Amino acid sequence: MSAGITTTAAYRLGRGEYDDAGRLASNSLILGLIFAVAASILVAIFINPVIDVMGADDVRGEAIRYMIPYILLSPSVILISIVGGMLRAEGAAKKSTVIQSLSAILNMVFDPIMIYWLGLGVLGAGLSTVISASIAVLFALRWYFSGKTVIKVNRSTFHPDKAAMAEVLGVGGPKTVQMMISNLTDFLQRIFLIIAGGTPAVMFYNYAWRYIGMVQLPARSVDMAMMPVCSAAYGVRDLEKMKTGFIYSTKLVVGFGIVFSIILYLFAEPFMSVMTTEESMHELLPMFVWTLQVAVLLIPFSAMMGVASSMLQTMKKAKIPMYYYMLWGVVKLGLYAIAAYGYMGVDPFEGIIYSMVAVHMFGAFCLTGFAVREFRKIERAVAAEAQQSAR
Repeated sequence: MSAGITTTAAYRLGRGEYDDAGRLASNSLILGLIFAVAASILVAIFINPVIDVMGADDVRGEAIRYMIPYILLSPSVILISIVGGMLRAEGAAKKSTVIQSLSAILNMVFDPIMIYWLGLGVLGAGLSTVISASIAVLFALRWYFSGKTVIKVNRSTFHPDKAAMAEVLGVGGPKTVQMMISNLTDFLQRIFLIIAGGTPAVMFYNYAWRYIGMVQLPARSVDMAMMPVCSAAYGVRDLEKMKTGFIYSTKLVVGFGIVFSIILYLFAEPFMSVMTTEESMHELLPMFVWTLQVAVLLIPFSAMMGVASSMLQTMKKAKIPMYYYMLWGVVKLGLYAIAAYGYMGVDPFEGIIYSMVAVHMFGAFCLTGFAVREFRKIERAVAAEAQQSAR
């Protein structure tokens, strides 16, 4: 939904269609409320089967208590992302950062109060997160309803509009499916990690990914920042600006990715030592280090996938990355299964890590190729329109 409103509203603003941008923003909020209710119902129904699949029966009570606030206050968790996308669409990146930072800071303040002082334990941890998000959302909505933003959200725009919803979902729908597929494959790959090496294999993977996920944040910021710029340029058919934005973003994230990969590779041992301070973990340190040093190879390629996917969404071709991620997920899980059962001729866990790097490399070049191909189609279409107008 965040990607949908960022792309569509920025496109409308680029064309000077401010009323339509307000209509899209209002309906993205309405859709967010609808999806929040649906999400709460689904989580409430399936929470126990999910706990069973994850093998977390011994902490079932704590898991359910942690999720209760999310179920009851899911709109805050969903709307904070949508409001962030609305702000980025109008170029208010600083305001978007303020909202996200406000939520994070309040969460850090409320956590010890609710967990320890009020004695709520894990229930307090979940409650802290959703209350913090709720306050941040209300803060952002105050900007909109008081008219302090470029996009206007008011009583005249805040009503269900099927056309507006369809436009937002044209990007947001496929993006949702894409993210669900990605998260589903991440969930299912735990099965093959356990087959490959049991609980230690899951730890090796998860601990390494904590660092990889952290250094990928700048790349995520770049591709999110690229979307409103290129969408607005697309709105006025400024293809040169779109091209420049895409190339610059790709170079930037690849550059960041290479630098972070080198840093993580060189300092893998001290970084992983932080995660293995207990004496029982010391003998596992070499494998933790190996996992991180091999896994860092995927960082630049993962960043390329993000930028290429965002560029396709900018061009309103969100179904291409959606279908690609479907295929990519099947291939990834297939390779993990082959590796887990020892059919790659190497240690099963090592085979999974090698496969993980390989699929990210393959994905980066495929998605970038799709983005370039679609952009060239637009170039040809615009050139044909120009020739026809000249005649």
